[in-house]
Amino acid sequence: MNRMFAVSKYEYKMQIKRIAGWLVLLFVMGSAMMDSLPTTDNLKRIEFLYDIHYYVRRVFSFDGLILLFALMFLMAGRLVGDRKTARRDLFMAAPIGKGSYIGGKLMGNFLYALSLMYLLLIAAMIGFAVFSDSETSFIDYISAFGEVSIYIILPATFFVTASSVMLPEIMDIRLFYLLFSILFLVNAFSSDTGTAVPFYIFTQGDLAKMIWQHPRWPVIHMGSAALNLLFMLGTGGLSIVLVWCKRRFWRAE
Repeated sequence: MNRMFAVSKYEYKMQIKRIAGWLVLLFVMGSAMMDSLPTTDNLKRIEFLYDIHYYVRRVFSFDGLILLFALMFLMAGRLVGDRKTARRDLFMAAPIGKGSYIGGKLMGNFLYALSLMYLLLIAAMIGFAVFSDSETSFIDYISAFGEVSIYIILPATFFVTASSVMLPEIMDIRLFYLLFSILFLVNAFSSDTGTAVPFYIFTQGDLAKMIWQHPRWPVIHMGSAALNLLFMLGTGGLSIVLVWCKRRFWRAE
């Protein structure tokens, strides 16, 4: 376990130092502030921005999606990069097992992605507190923080992290970029309707509707929400299993 934490710490430090991640985070924060803050002009466009639950859902349905898209590129190929640069040979020469290596790589990147996602959430909630004229209790802030974590941030970040870190070891990384770019594009053009949302819509799906429901469509499709969660967790888990089972991945397998 200590060795896995050591790999995780190394991976996190390598990722958190990358300037590209911070630049993307600053861009997304600026985009979220301009589009979603409950200012007078924005409230004229979007009447529900006074509600903290709608606000956080909107920020992470759109701006959070952009951040995850950028993180996909920053995390993809971390395993492949180790193999191509022979860095993995250094790990194998140390007393580190395959499980510690894979788990450490996954944990380090997951914590890195969560760090940026939660910095976006904290900035968004501070912005709401400063600009909102509505009476929002501390309990509402806590509730919105917890719900957006459970229904969007944690499952979507795990899905993107596990897929990005693991799948390029199984398939050509260019094919991975193509498939996931299409998936993100489909998510970006998804809209809120009263019908069940396809399970692969991971920031605006029926699971995200648990945070806030549109007054015109207050029904939550629980079956679709469960499939949505299963898709994210299942795809991420399957990606890990595929790498674990890959022949000749570690030493003389």
